[in-house]
Amino acid sequence: MKALTWHGKSDIRCESVPDPKIQDGRDAIIKVTACAICGSDLHLFDGIMPTMEKGDVLGHETMGVVVEVGKDNSKLKVGDRVVVPFTIACGECFFCKNGFYSGCERSNPNAKQADKMWGHSPAGLFGYSHMLGGFAGGQAEYMRVPYADVGPYKIPEGLTDEQVLFLSDIFPTGYMAAEFCNLKGGETVAVWGCGPVGQFAIKSAFLLGAERVIAIDTVPERLSLAMQRAPSCWIS
Repeated sequence: MKALTWHGKSDIRCESVPDPKIQDGRDAIIKVTACAICGSDLHLFDGIMPTMEKGDVLGHETMGVVVEVGKDNSKLKVGDRVVVPFTIACGECFFCKNGFYSGCERSNPNAKQADKMWGHSPAGLFGYSHMLGGFAGGQAEYMRVPYADVGPYKIPEGLTDEQVLFLSDIFPTGYMAAEFCNLKGGETVAVWGCGPVGQFAIKSAFLLGAERVIAIDTVPERLSLAMQRAPSCWIS
């Protein structure tokens, strides 16, 4: 299959790589229909993320159609359309059982490397270095999804890829920021930075009951987008 691969700082190539294969009974293989390029990918492009290896497949905001399912996976079936979260979660450890999937204790086989770097390892991540599991990402024709009976979410009929792709990573990031405000309804919320995450934080704040959102940025185009998508948003 074709995939985008990392070969060093500022060296990203489209090349042929082996097709992914089922490695565990809970796995699934998806045919990728959409994968975003995230700001986090710039850390890889700029060479500042350690433990990348030449040939690593990039991409962590992915969705597609299930084409193969492991024998122990009863959640998915061939033909299901799914969106795949950035984080890989086992569903069985303490953190997963308490809803803190990004802290999964089992999905990163190289947790000791992350412990040494950060003091604690997060969950395994798609397309984001061997320190975080070495999992091939979704900027490819096909992708293996470990623990696919936990993470991927089935897409309701009638929704397009463009409507749901950002549920993989960037929308939950903005939503989490707004959720941390513990909004009760009627508050004023300030959002510093109106890039993609900021735009989703603005929308999420209104969804969670904010009466007014003050959007702060130095880029006029970003402020314009905030006003277009949330007309009651104040800009600064």
